Amino acid sequence: MLRSTLAGLAILTALAVPARAQGSLDTEARQVVFQSLADSQWVRVAGSGSGRFEGRLLDRGPTDLVLLSEPQPIRVPATSVDTVWTRGTSVKTGALVGALLGLGLGVALGVAECGQQHDCSERDGALMAGAVGLGGGALLGAVVGLAIPKWHRRYP
Repeated sequence: MLRSTLAGLAILTALAVPARAQGSLDTEARQVVFQSLADSQWVRVAGSGSGRFEGRLLDRGPTDLVLLSEPQPIRVPATSVDTVWTRGTSVKTGALVGALLGLGLGVALGVAECGQQHDCSERDGALMAGAVGLGGGALLGAVVGLAIPKWHRRYP
């Protein structure tokens, strides 16, 4: 009886230690993200039971975040925050989409143009036009992406 009780306690203790360690790692990770936020940065936070809030960051501390929101600032307890997003732009997405579209359009135009000329290899023309389309499309897509706001998940 004593042996089974001790074995049960040992199992419970072994299970509790990783759970407590995970909680402290989670808290540390959250604090690192909080400290990396810039003043006046647009932030969106969500938490279990507290809902979702967004606004410009006024202050951050070990216990809470203060967001500028209408009609008054909101104080969000750090322990209730499950997810943190920051507002940025869609430059990477725009550049990728633009590059792919530019590549496809460039290859198609290169093949069409070289097909009409006798002194041009279709393969060479498609490669050249595709490379120009890739670069131009990426540049144009990045510029368009600057104008499109996007929320970037920072935690977890």
